[in-house]
Amino acid sequence: MKIGILGGGVWGSALARLLSNNKVYLFARDPKVVNSINEHHFNPKLKYVVFNDNVSAKKDFNLINDMDYLFIALPSQTIREVLSSVNLDNKEQEIIIASKGIEIETTLLLSDVIKEFAKSDKINILSGPCFSDEVAQNLPTAVTFASKNKKSFENISSLFQNKNFRMYYADDLIGCQIGGALKNIYAITAGITMGLNLGENAKSAIITRSFVEISRFGKSLGAKQQTLFGLSGLGDLILTCNSMKSRNTKFGQLISSISRPDFEDILKSQEITEGYFTVKAVNKIADQKNIDMPIMKSIYNILYNNYSIKNEINNLLERPITDEFAK
Repeated sequence: MKIGILGGGVWGSALARLLSNNKVYLFARDPKVVNSINEHHFNPKLKYVVFNDNVSAKKDFNLINDMDYLFIALPSQTIREVLSSVNLDNKEQEIIIASKGIEIETTLLLSDVIKEFAKSDKINILSGPCFSDEVAQNLPTAVTFASKNKKSFENISSLFQNKNFRMYYADDLIGCQIGGALKNIYAITAGITMGLNLGENAKSAIITRSFVEISRFGKSLGAKQQTLFGLSGLGDLILTCNSMKSRNTKFGQLISSISRPDFEDILKSQEITEGYFTVKAVNKIADQKNIDMPIMKSIYNILYNNYSIKNEINNLLERPITDEFAK
């Protein structure tokens, strides 16, 4: 049995550590990462974590087709480019999407992107409130595993021989992906409340109303409401919006505490900030489907239309009073 992880970043490496009771091949393009894992048993991007001999790194992506299980842990906007040079012809391969986001150009969910390349129809989603460093340190974590086939869930959950990493089954691939993707947008908003010192009341209000927008978006795309209330939705939103470990929250805090922030410089200074890109795709979909998402729209305007952060906050506060659960 062979397990492949496509992506040599901190999340891919955390998964490799978690699965290291099995034979694990981590596929990465960065020769420094590959050499470090093979020669020294650690990834320089993930400090203080050492791999056992079951984990090795590969630069030859042709071997991906030989994997029985393939975890995809790539930045969402690079998945199409990477897979365009990979043969996914193994019809029996279990594919587990561990990335979070929505493709900007096509506005496709990641499962739909991968369907364009994979011969296998065994496509699953792993998502939930989990920071990579805590997973790698074997701290207690719970996530959602979404699959159309519960047998896939049973087989894959058996690979994680670790009581500190709990997986809960769901059959809603759409809802599981929406929660994980959109929470990154709203984490930027939560970070802005921190940067402007608006207080805990404001942050709590923003998180709650953000969840309303996620629910509207999910309903429009066919997600199940109960999925959004679970680990991959509300759970991930709570974690991400309340911690400066989140790159998205940190990004929001930084851009709101600097008088003239240079978004590109800030983005280059940290790992991929998925919310910055996902908001572009979500804004497209919201416009097409006429979904009311004022907080998301404010973040889009700040990031892509150079609107003033303080003016957008004021615009949100000046919106007409309405029913809390208005559609």
